[in-house]
Amino acid sequence: MVNNRMTVVKKFNIVRFITFILALILVIGGIVYAINRVVKENKYKETYEYKFTNKGYSIEEFNKLDSKLDDKQLDKLLTYDYDSSIIDLINEKYFIWGKLDEYRSYIKKNKEKDLHKAVSIINTEAYVEWIDEERETNVEDGDLMLVNRLYGLSSDYEPELSKIPVKYALEGKKISTSILNKLTDLIDSGKENGFTFIVTEAYRSYNTQKDIYNSYVDLNGRAEADKIVARPGHSEYQTGLTLDLEPYAKTFENPMESDEYKWLRANAHKYGFIFRLDSDKEYITGFKASTWKLRYVGEEAAKVMYDENICLEEYYGYYIKGEKNE
Repeated sequence: MVNNRMTVVKKFNIVRFITFILALILVIGGIVYAINRVVKENKYKETYEYKFTNKGYSIEEFNKLDSKLDDKQLDKLLTYDYDSSIIDLINEKYFIWGKLDEYRSYIKKNKEKDLHKAVSIINTEAYVEWIDEERETNVEDGDLMLVNRLYGLSSDYEPELSKIPVKYALEGKKISTSILNKLTDLIDSGKENGFTFIVTEAYRSYNTQKDIYNSYVDLNGRAEADKIVARPGHSEYQTGLTLDLEPYAKTFENPMESDEYKWLRANAHKYGFIFRLDSDKEYITGFKASTWKLRYVGEEAAKVMYDENICLEEYYGYYIKGEKNE
């Protein structure tokens, strides 16, 4: 009887001990779970996903930013208030990270809604007034040297020149020796396809450009002259890489509808030439459009400009300066 009672007590004690151990395990497990949860929450709060969603960005918006930017760039964005337009801005093809603040400032100041246009204006410095902050052309860029309303050549700059044979040009016209064969190849190709082109304007010296510019100023005033003709030192004709190539002995009411223009537009880049002053780029170049003005930039660059429908300023600002998203 006594033995039976002792056996029952032992079993009871064992059950109580096991129950205690299980309860202890549950308590420890709960503590561990709580600690892990806190640790995970704290770790999550250190993630960019948490920081950006806490700023107001959706997960989808954050993922778009995360796929485009590195940690340093994401850190900078966290210093700004929530701005959904940044997502569209960084997805612009010619967006340059180093110019982010300039883009945002320009967009805000000008209430610009066309982000592509805003990016182009900043990249090309088209917002700078005429020669208010004149820059010197880097002639070391060779065929891609930038000469425009802002970037200029010295008065004594003169390339190595060759006279263009009268078969291809009006009497006395000269061009950079380095592109003469490319020019004649282009004209010969046009001839083979039934189109006769002739160079009507080519190299101009600094002093020649000065005389032309001053005559326009006298007739039209400086503001109007600046839309039509470059100031001395700022004419691409001085590079020897620019020319006017027109159909021989033909005039058109709508020249861009002519077969000559369409052929030249489709083929000039194959020989390294671009159309320099297109109407849809006037807001960048600052000059009125010119139907037949060509500029040599080399075949590789010309193909990019043709395929992407960008002008020399846009190409130079993105591809030559080399900042691209850095």
